[in-house]
Amino acid sequence: MRLSFPLALLLLIQITTFCSMEVVAQEAAVGEPTVVTEEKTGAPVDATQESSETVNNAETVADDSDNTEDSASNDDEDGEVISLDDEEDATTEEPVASDDSAAAPVEETADSAATTTATEEKEEAPTKEEEKVEAPPVQTGPFIDIFGEQLLSLEMVDETHAQMVAHYTNEVLSGKKVVGLYFSADWCGPCRQFTPDLVNFYNKMNSRRGKENQFEIVWVSRCRDVNSYGQYFTQMNWLALPPQEAMGQRGQMLSNKYKVKGIPSLALLDEVGNVITLDGRNKIPADKAGIGFPWRNPVATLYITVVPKSLRLMIKTQIDGVKSQVLGVLKGAAGQKVTA
Repeated sequence: MRLSFPLALLLLIQITTFCSMEVVAQEAAVGEPTVVTEEKTGAPVDATQESSETVNNAETVADDSDNTEDSASNDDEDGEVISLDDEEDATTEEPVASDDSAAAPVEETADSAATTTATEEKEEAPTKEEEKVEAPPVQTGPFIDIFGEQLLSLEMVDETHAQMVAHYTNEVLSGKKVVGLYFSADWCGPCRQFTPDLVNFYNKMNSRRGKENQFEIVWVSRCRDVNSYGQYFTQMNWLALPPQEAMGQRGQMLSNKYKVKGIPSLALLDEVGNVITLDGRNKIPADKAGIGFPWRNPVATLYITVVPKSLRLMIKTQIDGVKSQVLGVLKGAAGQKVTA
């Protein structure tokens, strides 16, 4: 018995050491350190009792560790492995993400609004320009009564193509000292012969030193259609009444006013619309150098020299008003006689 007791004690020590190491390893895996204390007693202990208690302690420690693992696993399953720190971090990060996501549409909305505003401004710009173009200036004066508000010129696009350009009457006739009304048509043989001579004379008068570009001609077409009008206009380098005006009521009114009995006919007016001569057609062949141009009579020359333009314009307006009143009275009297 004395020989077996040391062996049993040695075996008990090995078992205790093994169990202690296993418990320490399990506690290290769980993360909660467990302090194993050994109670020492001075009384001798039976080997069988001591081994059973050690085994029971080991089983108890193992059960505790199992319970600890079960509770940890249950906590993990219930909490889906999300700690409070993780929840706080998630809670803190979510608003940041939402702010970013909310800020992006705001910026996009602002950009889209700016783009829309810029587009509307671009769309409104041509509208304003069109309004400026469509609103013609108010024009008054003797040449408006004679020609209307617009005159045409012909500009060559290339060697075989040309386009008509509209001009305001007062602007294009500003500064002109002599304005001619040229009545002609493409179907008239004498007109086709006289037109080249008139072009040469027109260029010569406008190139005289000190009197450049003081002479202007307005063509009053007697053509029968617009195509003939356009083709014949290419032979001229001056202005023209629009075809619907020249071949309409205004063209007929001008023919009557300036006593046109045949074509070609050329009437010359001064800068306020007074008649200088109605016989320009015959004056040009007789004075091709234009020495006496515009062939005013001595009284008219003296009148123009002494009386300033503004006063002459006022006198002409008053005389025209009186003429209109007299003609109205005469027409009314003639109408009453016809009715009687």
